[in-house]
Amino acid sequence: MASESENTTFYFVPHLVDQVFDLYRCKAESNSLTKEERGQFFYDLSILLGQELVLRSLHLLDDHNFSFFHAKNNRYVCVVEISKGTEYFRLIPGVNFCKCEFFQCHVLQLPRGILYQDVPSGQPGILEDWSEESRVSYTCQHILALRLHQFLKHTGRKTTEKILKKEDIKELQTDVFRD
Repeated sequence: MASESENTTFYFVPHLVDQVFDLYRCKAESNSLTKEERGQFFYDLSILLGQELVLRSLHLLDDHNFSFFHAKNNRYVCVVEISKGTEYFRLIPGVNFCKCEFFQCHVLQLPRGILYQDVPSGQPGILEDWSEESRVSYTCQHILALRLHQFLKHTGRKTTEKILKKEDIKELQTDVFRD
């Protein structure tokens, strides 16, 4: 059973992470974040979430494709697919949920494979290469990478937008939570 201090920590961490993003949002939106401010931003996130999680999220920004699926007249209702090769994870921006093994085991604290046996497993032992400090977390690298992608306005060849019918968006959203 989690201690009272762990429960308190998990209650405040999401709010503190939001505050860090909010603190730097104006400068990021105007592309005026200095190198020092950017470094401080990543340092602040590392203090709250762990350096390993932040670094792995940045790695996803560099190496994975981000596809944004949204309806023609509503860009705010969307699903994002983070992919590389045959491995992909679908997320809903603003929702702290992912089907990855890390989220299942280290955020939800469930036994490995209990929720989603069909999740792309990536490499064998995917969870074992995380440090002991990362074994309990508020979020996963996929969700943080998406937040960073949106925050930093990451664009380029690895970012695509696709307009879908409203029904197709709804189906993708449902699929995010489907067992």
